Amino acid sequence: MRLAAVDLGSNSFHLEIAKVENDMILSEGSWKEVVRFAAGIDADGNLTAEAQDRALAALARIAEKIKGFPRKQVRAVGTQTMRSAHNSHQFVLKAEKVLGCPIEILSGIEEARLIYKGCSFALPASKAKRLIVDIGGGSTECVIGRKHDVMVAESFHVGCVNTTVRFFKNGNISHSNFHKALLDIESTLEGGVNKLITCGWDEAYGSSGTADAISEIMRASGWSDGTITLPLLKKMRDGMIKAGSPSKFDFLGLREDRREVLAGGVAVMMAAFEKLNITEMRYAEGALRYGLLQDLAGRKMEKDPRNSSVNSLLERLNADKAQAARTEKIAVALFKELNPEAEKEAVKELRWATEMHEVGLSVSRSDYHKHSAYLILNSEIPGFSRSEQEKLAGIVLGHRGSLKKVSALLEDRETADMIFCLRLAAILAHARNDEELPLIKLVAGPGSFTLSIPQVWLDAHPLSEYLIAQEKDIWAKVGFVVNFYGR
Repeated sequence: MRLAAVDLGSNSFHLEIAKVENDMILSEGSWKEVVRFAAGIDADGNLTAEAQDRALAALARIAEKIKGFPRKQVRAVGTQTMRSAHNSHQFVLKAEKVLGCPIEILSGIEEARLIYKGCSFALPASKAKRLIVDIGGGSTECVIGRKHDVMVAESFHVGCVNTTVRFFKNGNISHSNFHKALLDIESTLEGGVNKLITCGWDEAYGSSGTADAISEIMRASGWSDGTITLPLLKKMRDGMIKAGSPSKFDFLGLREDRREVLAGGVAVMMAAFEKLNITEMRYAEGALRYGLLQDLAGRKMEKDPRNSSVNSLLERLNADKAQAARTEKIAVALFKELNPEAEKEAVKELRWATEMHEVGLSVSRSDYHKHSAYLILNSEIPGFSRSEQEKLAGIVLGHRGSLKKVSALLEDRETADMIFCLRLAAILAHARNDEELPLIKLVAGPGSFTLSIPQVWLDAHPLSEYLIAQEKDIWAKVGFVVNFYGR
């Protein structure tokens, strides 16, 4: 099985292609496009037309590389710049057409989890607690874990590109600008470092382009074996100030694609060393795109990390797992009857939505479906992108009450089917017992659902019959016809 991961980063876009053999992921090739996306945000917080054109041209070249790949074996994600740009949704619509597959926007914490996962598989096996610092173009992720499991993760809105744009504009590298940059970055890190320091770690690693570039300069210059330390970072800073501009940097081992953003990257790295009291750091292969491949392989090999994340949320919120399983069984059976050829991912989405549909009861019984949707949307659920959580929250929000609040979701027929099946399952399981259900026949038509249930069962369950009959009027208000009869 061949897989492809596309990382739409704030500095560069990366493509990694790999194959899975005997549960191992073997790289087949990679492609990098330097886009400087984070530098394309205007004063109003929107991606400029120029930045979008630059990004779309890069994606067109990446699309050629993955031409012919089954789309279920490609995962494309956006990071900080796409998280923060006000018009990112409009850009994503254009980008998906060019790339030919969906693009998910990751939360900062989910990005950190995937970065750690990518590095943990690339590093030698160890029981040590490891700190990974990943300085991207628009954000910096700091994550601590042991083996392949994350313990603490933080994401900070500061990276090599946005720092360069703010403090070293027009290539002006001065002692004053460096001092201002460090103060600003340290204030940004202030809010999240205590949790990291409290957790503690045994080894520190840097991943991605900034750490790679700094480590290589130190190695090539003979300052160290590639190990990064604060005194050596200060030595680099002083060398850059002396040069005065990126065009005059003469560091051995400096790649041209890092020259313009090196000062911003060094400033962020120095601030991380200072605030986290890091003594030394080594470069780690891996990073986000490798974490994406590991996650995608797990999904394909039925080792989907999202399953354990949902289970963990149910436990944290003390949800009734027996009722969740009862309702899920009914909803999934109905959905498979409506869509015998449904993709595995669609079935998984319905399963997760159904399992989590009552988590809002931990807040209040009144309007619990609204609380459930809020918790799903705003909780950190490892393995899920922001867009995935938005969809699950919408399905859960629509499982009871008026459907007008989720009318946009109903435009997608598969999602409408999921919501119908969850609503029906919630009704059939309302007694919260394991009573055997009758044979239910369910057929979908253009803008309609036809449902038949043995009349003998309906006569014995008048409340269920009443609630199902109510669905006719509810769905009619959003343009669907529900035909319901006993047989």
